[in-house]
Amino acid sequence: MLKKPKKITYAKAKRKARDAFSKYIRLRDEVQGCFTCGVVKPYKQMQAGHWIPGRHNSILFDERGCHAQCYHCNIGLKGNPVVYYDRMLKDYGVEVCNELKRIDKIIIQYKVIDFLGIEQKYSDLVDTYGK
Repeated sequence: MLKKPKKITYAKAKRKARDAFSKYIRLRDEVQGCFTCGVVKPYKQMQAGHWIPGRHNSILFDERGCHAQCYHCNIGLKGNPVVYYDRMLKDYGVEVCNELKRIDKIIIQYKVIDFLGIEQKYSDLVDTYGK
């Protein structure tokens, strides 16, 4: 007799999506190193640091506002915001920075199925790195 598949909770789906996204960001940026100080470490020793704090749903999975950061910059320096902003301006320009700030104000309510799709997207991208 077939078992009924377990229903995944909202919190677990969000965590799985966030974990897949984080791993992708850290792998994507592994060669360049910490976005704010430049230290290069293996992706497992880095964190996915968001430029705009608070991790609101509207920008949580926006690749432009999330980059690999070392523990010292992301946690010890609370994201190293001044250096992060300067680097954002240099790499993306004022238009993208303003767009991310505007998007941050938008309220988005994801459903479990949305998180599962996000997890799948970033798991597939992680697979391209072979790790």
